Amino acid sequence: MSAIDCIVVTPEKTALSVSATSVILPMDDGQLGILPGRAPMIGRLGFGPIKIETAGQTYEYFIEGGFVQVTREAVNVLTDKLTELDEIQSAESEQALSAALDMPAHSPELAAIKDKAVRSARAKVSVSH
Repeated sequence: MSAIDCIVVTPEKTALSVSATSVILPMDDGQLGILPGRAPMIGRLGFGPIKIETAGQTYEYFIEGGFVQVTREAVNVLTDKLTELDEIQSAESEQALSAALDMPAHSPELAAIKDKAVRSARAKVSVSH
């Protein structure tokens, strides 16, 4: 079975580096599935779950935006934050959504901050336990 390197980088560190058989990413406009041999591309990530399958294991995380670069050899994910999917709790996600919806949006800068917080919180609510 062929594989592709999957590297996830946050501002703090290289959070994950594995040889994957498939990767599913939340894009800004939907989900993207990547298999070895896919055509190169660059895209903007959305908020949501990333699923990485290897020959013997499945990794599931929540990513908060960023960018992806796909080459013939690798999937390079640059994201603000990587959280294990099972760490996202329903009550905390609901509270974060409520707080995000209450944020002020009196200027374009504040509106952009609020929009990002709302999109992140809604995505967390949709995957929370």
